[in-house]
Amino acid sequence: MSHGDLWEVGNPLKELDFNPIKSKRKFLENYELSDRAAQMGDEMLRKNGFTPVPFGEDRRNERVWEVGKDKPDRKILRDSREIALVDWKGKSKDYWMINERAYNGYLEWGSNLKLPVYVAIWSFQSNQGKFIKLPVGTFSKTLQRDLNTVVVFDPKSMKPWNGLPAELNTL
Repeated sequence: MSHGDLWEVGNPLKELDFNPIKSKRKFLENYELSDRAAQMGDEMLRKNGFTPVPFGEDRRNERVWEVGKDKPDRKILRDSREIALVDWKGKSKDYWMINERAYNGYLEWGSNLKLPVYVAIWSFQSNQGKFIKLPVGTFSKTLQRDLNTVVVFDPKSMKPWNGLPAELNTL
């Protein structure tokens, strides 16, 4: 069977027609900031008696991502019991937002697992962090220059990063 014959029988592969907006370097820099935020967040939770367990998949080295539901970074355990899902984000500036696809995926995972979902964002510009429980009542959406729609949180509705352990203790 020749390559051309494969197309005749309905090869599910199709040519991707897009030009990436972000360079690979810029893309990986964003991950590095989130890695640093996750390290700080995991350490904070461990010091307060929680066990953060990896949940979401690290897809940074995949050449092409399949469409699917984003997962939060961690399941949080207290006394070996799952109590919440947390996603750590690191930002270079005071941007209190996440990708809309991630927001919707996190809500779905929380619903499926019957666990509350938190997003914690650390800003390396102001050296401060905030967290929020999903779903949120007040947010806006905007289209970024990389053509991703993001959910922008109202900073006034977010709580200080270091308050997350106390919040998790109420669960």
